[in-house]
Amino acid sequence: MREDCVTGAIFAGGESSRFGSPKVNAFVDGEEFGFRIARSMRQSGIDRILLVGGSEVDADRWNLAFVADEFFGAGPLGALLAAMHISDAPILLTMPCDVPWIDVESCKQLSAIDEKFDVQVATTDSPQWLSSSWRRSALQHLEQQFASGERAIHRAVIGLKVNYAHLPQSALRNVNTLDDFI
Repeated sequence: MREDCVTGAIFAGGESSRFGSPKVNAFVDGEEFGFRIARSMRQSGIDRILLVGGSEVDADRWNLAFVADEFFGAGPLGALLAAMHISDAPILLTMPCDVPWIDVESCKQLSAIDEKFDVQVATTDSPQWLSSSWRRSALQHLEQQFASGERAIHRAVIGLKVNYAHLPQSALRNVNTLDDFI
């Protein structure tokens, strides 16, 4: 496998309680969030994309590989581990399902992780931990953190070499409530 081979993962689990319905299926400009994110990943050169959590029907409609939530209720760290267990690529690019304006260039920039780092995290005015790239070599460390009871990604990375990639605020605009469209 090529050293620069990247698998993409869209995190679609969670309750979307503030939004009222699954965010991955919300529409912007006539397209579902999940479809838009997957398209940007594909256009950035990523061939294999996982839908972690959410609906297998959605994964099929968007030509994604479905990954059941292996650690139900364990939050994004559980979703990250589920994706890393399925992916055999050296790099995993992750995105939450509520960033429908992520663009091709941001996906390329974020997945181009320097060999000196274990993880590269997107940042705007603060780190966006779910928009990140992970080296496969970080898996054992993350599993150990998870086994010790850690569930927060930003604490699970302690001990890993982390790089921060500044991305445009517009690309990482997050939709948590219907008011976020205003």
